[in-house]
Amino acid sequence: MKIRIHEKIWQSLFQSLWEHDDIESAGILMGELAETPTGKIVVVKRVVSIPEKAYSTRKVDQISIDPVAFNRLIRPAKDNNWCVITIHTHPKTRDAWFSKADDYGDSRLMPSIHCQIPGLLHGSMVVVRNGDVTARMFKPNGQLMEASLWRIGNTVTTAVNVSCKDESWFDRQQLALGEAGQLKLRNLRIGIVGLGGIGSLISMQLAHLGVGQLVLIDGDVVEHSNVPRIIGANKDDAGRTYKVDVAARYINNLGLSSPAEVYREYLSSEHEALVASCDVIVSCVDTHTPRALLNRYSYKYSAPLIDLGTVFRVGDTGKIVSDAGRVVIVGPGRPCLGCWGHIDSDAIRIESMSDKEIQQQVDGGYIEGVNVTQPSVIGFNTHVAGAGVTEILRLVTGFAGSDTPPNRLAFSFQNGVVKRNSLAAQPQCSICGQ
Repeated sequence: MKIRIHEKIWQSLFQSLWEHDDIESAGILMGELAETPTGKIVVVKRVVSIPEKAYSTRKVDQISIDPVAFNRLIRPAKDNNWCVITIHTHPKTRDAWFSKADDYGDSRLMPSIHCQIPGLLHGSMVVVRNGDVTARMFKPNGQLMEASLWRIGNTVTTAVNVSCKDESWFDRQQLALGEAGQLKLRNLRIGIVGLGGIGSLISMQLAHLGVGQLVLIDGDVVEHSNVPRIIGANKDDAGRTYKVDVAARYINNLGLSSPAEVYREYLSSEHEALVASCDVIVSCVDTHTPRALLNRYSYKYSAPLIDLGTVFRVGDTGKIVSDAGRVVIVGPGRPCLGCWGHIDSDAIRIESMSDKEIQQQVDGGYIEGVNVTQPSVIGFNTHVAGAGVTEILRLVTGFAGSDTPPNRLAFSFQNGVVKRNSLAAQPQCSICGQ
């Protein structure tokens, strides 16, 4: 299972724990438990360091906390029905591991936490000075579950549990991304929502990169006008084949990833657990309702979201008079799509109407430009999709470092220009505000 935490929160806790490196220090993580199709996830909502006065014993190789103080510190978890995960340091070791004393301590502490906050998973961690972490969770019956820590920030940081040994397919790729970067790609689960022009290009590139698991969500069937823009589609697919099946056919024939997970459905709130199971989410949708859902889930489950799109306006003569492409990276620590202005509440209202209601609004002059076919060209889509995949690589492999990554890239194809946009934090935002 996975434990996800915002990188800034982790760094603050880590620094606090290592104010003293000659004696053990401890802290507590509290988070919300999510059930997903691939397993359980804990999303950390709050952390605390154990204050000096709360320790009963504190030595270089031994630690104990006053039960009354501990119960007071985990009160937010009781109030919110959160999981509790203890963490402590091992000052004199290079690798994180659980000692026999840790096993004994957990055998006494975990049943107590389960009694106070029943029906959840609670656990413990050990961290050493170089940042190495080991984690485990306990079921109410005492059964042990291994866990991995995922730190979400400018990059996605986690230990990897798969190997690229004897996979010569990626030799030249590893020269750029490093063996560790390739291992992270193999360990990754990415969800792609919308498998049209841009989405099909994204899925194809991620499959060639060797991403371990790809989840494809789209309820559309290929139309005749889609064939020139959807990678892997052919004329026989028009009117017959779902877009996700075209992408899955390409991915599975390539054979460099696990078989694609296919959902021939439009995104809705019923897919929340499925989206939560993804380590990174890619939004290639044309409408605002699914974009708003993905935006909310990104922050709720600490899963970075990359939103991509192109927009063109054609004049009366049939010539393009304006164009724009975008790649927006959102998630913990970044402004959300609403703050960027890429979610339109009025558009969401219109999307919720029936066809009859929309026509009545159009006839009354209340709505304009609904159901107008938008221009789309594979070359422009390829430009945006490639930039989006590069940002995924930046997030996951850290090939470009973690300092000042772009939050938004804006393209003008006519002018051959790409700009990095910045946006001040919006503390009052209900989605991304602190």
